[in-house]
Amino acid sequence: MVRPTGVNVLQSSGPIRLVPLRIPAGWMIGLNSLDEDLDADMGRIGGSSLFHASNAGRRFSIDASYRPEFDPEGSFVLTVTYQPWPRTERGRRRKDVPFAFDDAAEVVHDFETRSYRDLLSELDRWIVRCTLWAREEN
Repeated sequence: MVRPTGVNVLQSSGPIRLVPLRIPAGWMIGLNSLDEDLDADMGRIGGSSLFHASNAGRRFSIDASYRPEFDPEGSFVLTVTYQPWPRTERGRRRKDVPFAFDDAAEVVHDFETRSYRDLLSELDRWIVRCTLWAREEN
């Protein structure tokens, strides 16, 4: 099994130590490869995404990646995307439509840094903000 960071888990010298994150109810974590030792050697970081979570009730998606992958001069990138509610002809929310991102999705926040600690701090802040933030009225 190969982790998205490019590190082979079966050849790893020790257990994977995931970064403790405070994630409120409502979030679905699709990918989390944010380990505590990730900032030790930035040249070993690869994969298109390091962390991905979505919240269907709040209609947000948060993605953290490292670009360009395996480049010691690369940066961490955090992108927060919002998918507006589909609406009826009268302008009311359609809750019968499955949650999916389409061409109406909006990037509401982009953050780039070379600091792993800053990435984790920004990720923590935006998970909480998106849990509480109502972008649209009913």
